[in-house]
Amino acid sequence: MQLDEAFRTSPLQVGTVVAASAHLARDISWVQVVDHPDIEEWVEPGHLLLSTGYNWPKGDKDAAVLIGKLAAKGACGVVLAVPNFVEHFAAETIAAANRAHLPLIELPWEVPFSSITQYVHRELVDRQSRALAKSAQIHRQLTEAAATGDSLQDVARVLGQVLERSVQIHATEGGLLAGHIVEQGGHASPAFEPGIFQALSAGGGIKAMDAQTRAIRWHPRPSRLATTAQSVVGCAVRNRNGGLGYVLVAEGVPPLSEIDLRAVEQASIVAALQIAHQRELSAHEARLGYALVAALLEGRFDETPSVIERARLLGWDPEQSYRLATILLDEPNPLSSEGLGRREQLAGQVARALRQKGAQPLISLSANQIHALVPHEVDIEWLWSSISHGHCAMGVSEVHQGVAGMHSAGLEMADLMPHTKPGRVHFFDEAMFPRVLAGDAAARRVFIQRLFGALEADRRGQALIDTAIALTDEGFNLQRAADRLDVHISTLRYRLGRLSELTKLDLDCVEGRFRLQFGVRLYLAEQA
Repeated sequence: MQLDEAFRTSPLQVGTVVAASAHLARDISWVQVVDHPDIEEWVEPGHLLLSTGYNWPKGDKDAAVLIGKLAAKGACGVVLAVPNFVEHFAAETIAAANRAHLPLIELPWEVPFSSITQYVHRELVDRQSRALAKSAQIHRQLTEAAATGDSLQDVARVLGQVLERSVQIHATEGGLLAGHIVEQGGHASPAFEPGIFQALSAGGGIKAMDAQTRAIRWHPRPSRLATTAQSVVGCAVRNRNGGLGYVLVAEGVPPLSEIDLRAVEQASIVAALQIAHQRELSAHEARLGYALVAALLEGRFDETPSVIERARLLGWDPEQSYRLATILLDEPNPLSSEGLGRREQLAGQVARALRQKGAQPLISLSANQIHALVPHEVDIEWLWSSISHGHCAMGVSEVHQGVAGMHSAGLEMADLMPHTKPGRVHFFDEAMFPRVLAGDAAARRVFIQRLFGALEADRRGQALIDTAIALTDEGFNLQRAADRLDVHISTLRYRLGRLSELTKLDLDCVEGRFRLQFGVRLYLAEQA
């Protein structure tokens, strides 16, 4: 309770403020009657002193000195009953009180001190009871948020509702993890404006929070908060391993109480537990995801219904089409501890980019490589531009589906990555044919397998292979090829369509025909 409120609502309201009237907003901790010698020896901060004047100093100078001593002890104010023993505060006393900002009140003699002490003490006890009840409520709700909440959003919501303030929880680097917004009106603060974390960081607020274990008030740069918010209350979120983030509250008017500040501190502890729990879950999910992707790419995936079901729960869909994107770090093997950290950081960037597109991150880490299964609809160039790749290289497989397709993608990347160059994206299909032309034996085997493996697997495979040979021998003249194969030209056109579909070559263009012709020569040479 403050002195200005007591002056308005208690029996003090019939009194007259004669000094320091602009300084009534002072907390009252207790009311004490001081009609005894050595008054200042019994005064503690926040005491409101009541005197009948019986033992008040008779000399003006002595009274002025006493006022200085009472102000130095932190007295809340002095109430003098007039005019029985003392008619009024002396002018010199009033001047000293104004200099010391110590309120002086003259109260009619008829008002009993007991009515003032009873009113103020009852109000103080009631407020302490309400504060304890509110503290218990805050503790209970935040504990429930910690025990039953699914995310940091529950912590922000509970704290915001309890304080009736806008709340934000930020990561250490400034990213917004959770928030609660209250409507403007009454004493509640509006939502934070964009850039509040950066304003606090630039102005030293974040550094100040890091240096304290308790909640602090900080006034950011002008206009960083909406007009009704006077300051920001913040508390660092930390555990024994270091900082995890920050809880920020737009304070508004009136300022938060001590109980409210303790609530912010407790919320920071609950947030630390939530963040630690989320990190543990993320790490566990990542390990499971790493194992799944590694098994798919290495051909170790046990294609049973129960295993497929677990893979679906981790986000992999056997009916979905994926590209395998493999990032080769600019780091020597074996990785140093710093290199491992950079690999984790880059993998996190890839995961966040995929989530931004609504895709479940399916990532595996292997030595200085990061493997990510990317849904075919996600633009690879966009993904590359979304990460801090530096001098890394990226290889991208063709689109594949199912368990066998994932293994094929892994084989493609194992073949491609030794030929990549830093700072560039290499697509398997685009990079393979130049290597074939350059005489790369491994690329030639892959090239032949891609063209003729699909043909041999078809139920009319031999007829399609014969058609490919006839077409290339006859310079893609359909009539001569049909005569050579002794088939109707419409049959040949059907076979030509199947060839294009299975080899994934556009046989209507010169490049596609050249690749098929070159592949046929390699195939025949291998068969000889």
